[in-house]
Amino acid sequence: MKETRPKFQVPENPIHKWYEKGFLLAVEKPAGIPVHATFDPNRPNLEDLVRQQEKEPELRLLHRLDRDTSGILLFCKEPSKNKEADSILADSEKTYLAICVGIPTEKEFRVECFLKDGKGKVSSVRSGGKKAITDFTLLSYSKEKNLSLVAAKLVTGRRHQIRFHLYSIGTPILGDETYSDPSIKSLVSKPKRFLLHSYLLKFKNEFEEDIKIVSELPSDFQSYLRFFSGIRFPE
Repeated sequence: MKETRPKFQVPENPIHKWYEKGFLLAVEKPAGIPVHATFDPNRPNLEDLVRQQEKEPELRLLHRLDRDTSGILLFCKEPSKNKEADSILADSEKTYLAICVGIPTEKEFRVECFLKDGKGKVSSVRSGGKKAITDFTLLSYSKEKNLSLVAAKLVTGRRHQIRFHLYSIGTPILGDETYSDPSIKSLVSKPKRFLLHSYLLKFKNEFEEDIKIVSELPSDFQSYLRFFSGIRFPE
């Protein structure tokens, strides 16, 4: 009988840990892995992978990233501290990096709307949605390639918030097939996933220490940085 392999492979390398102290654990999520279990039993998810790796079955993920988003995720290690961990996350500062098709008209700007969940995507509504606010900074751009490198700081944390906000102003994230505009063309090859990365997380831990975690950009993201110059990354 022919052996059938799972369609989705567990990462070859261990999940990288950026921070561990007290009841908090921060790890690096690779692109292409969902954060929670899906209907496919053969598909690995980050929460279970970290639980297995750390041999801590009660680890709880405090927030989420889309399957193709890479970068920093925070866990709580002690169920009795879940409420305190949620409070720490709520007061934290989260900054993402994105490579976009098109160039924003302003150096610094805010996008806000009301978002409503739909099947596989979100949409902007006048009523019945949840307030979504993101502050953006244009870090660099290439007129020749019609690309921009943008930092996105979350004010609220809604599903697909950054992706929708960038699409709504005419600068969709490179590689994003869900929020895209066929009339907006990039002059570079498309990546295998949309280029959004959870880059920077700042918070005050249970010991009243100010913590700053910076995630290294994955190789697929880095390969597009050659189109930009004078980049000053968020701190």
